[in-house]
Amino acid sequence: MLTRVTIFASVLATALQVTTLASLASQWTSQQDTGLGFAYSYPPDLFQEIEGDGKPSFHYFETPNSDAKFLVGGWNNRASRSPESFKQWLIANAGGYDEVTYHPRGRSWFVLSGYRGDQIYYEKVMFSCGADIVNVIAITYPVAERKLYDPIVERMEDHFRPGRC
Repeated sequence: MLTRVTIFASVLATALQVTTLASLASQWTSQQDTGLGFAYSYPPDLFQEIEGDGKPSFHYFETPNSDAKFLVGGWNNRASRSPESFKQWLIANAGGYDEVTYHPRGRSWFVLSGYRGDQIYYEKVMFSCGADIVNVIAITYPVAERKLYDPIVERMEDHFRPGRC
């Protein structure tokens, strides 16, 4: 009997947390980076901007109610990498890409998504201005909160736009 009560309490607590987090994601804001011009949207009641590492045109966010985080940024492609060569470099040098489950690509963009332990990651990289600018949105969130974050990530990805020349 105690096991059933424990399981019920755990399920109820998770449902309440998801309901609370979902209500926080009901309002969205759109931003545009002043330096490189990429645009992005996110629910500000869910994610708060935090101090980053000082890189210009990078914005970092986290949610205090979860281990979910995202960053959005851009940089000049001084190395003249193609989307495919940058993807290969990222996989070989950045680490954490052992469990890639989703990896579509286009002529000027690619996505890497999968699992890192108990986290899901989704990263979209787009090249703009004749491949002179690299734009990225990267999101991580707990596997246990997938039902909440999957539609949020989909909407964030839909509204992410690369910088204009």
